[in-house]
Amino acid sequence: ADAFNRMLERLERAFEQQSRFVADAAHELRTPLANLRTNLEVVQQDPQASFSDYKEMSAVLERTLSRLEKLVEDLLLLAKGEREIETEPVEMEVLLNEIIQEIEPLARTHQIEVSFHTTEPVIVMADPPLLSRAIGNLLENGIRYNHPGGSVTVGVRYVTTGVEIDVKDTGIGIPLEAQPHIFERFYRVGRSRTRDQGGSGLGLSIAAHIIQLHGGNIRFQSAPGMGTNFTIWLPGIANEMTDDPQS
Repeated sequence: ADAFNRMLERLERAFEQQSRFVADAAHELRTPLANLRTNLEVVQQDPQASFSDYKEMSAVLERTLSRLEKLVEDLLLLAKGEREIETEPVEMEVLLNEIIQEIEPLARTHQIEVSFHTTEPVIVMADPPLLSRAIGNLLENGIRYNHPGGSVTVGVRYVTTGVEIDVKDTGIGIPLEAQPHIFERFYRVGRSRTRDQGGSGLGLSIAAHIIQLHGGNIRFQSAPGMGTNFTIWLPGIANEMTDDPQS
């Protein structure tokens, strides 16, 4: 009877989480769709609308469609199962340098310095696009919620049980009351602030989901005003060159 009750409780929690996820997803989709309709109606109902007005509307629709496309991609990614990922040996130095190059324009816009360091070649078994997405999400957070002149530093190293990747920023930090929830889907630390930054509240949950698909985990340390340090652990290919790996 106790086992049956626990099973019912787990099922109830699962249904509640599913219901909340669907409601949140519908809300996120509704906002850009409403923006699309509003902009169309404004121009269509204006008999004096000029070519310039239509051109401006086109730019707004393009941005909104891009947001919708990214949101749909994120939702599909969250539905991806472990069997769907394809892993291969990945040289972390190469992957991280590619990620940093891609995110450099955003870093320049926010006046943030992004750097990478490692003391040895590190290889992991991973799905390169997915792992790149997870680390890129952490880097993007570190850039967007930072101070002009701040920095984001990425480090990678072997440890006794695998590989650790650190993403450390000098940003605004995460409020203590928000820390237990930051990996929840659609959770925002300050909803209006995150919307202003163009976020949907999925970045960190996607990062955690991708790392879990790889058999790893993600943890963090943060203090308001003192920045945040995310640490990803992944199973690594044995490093025969290291006699005394860190723990």
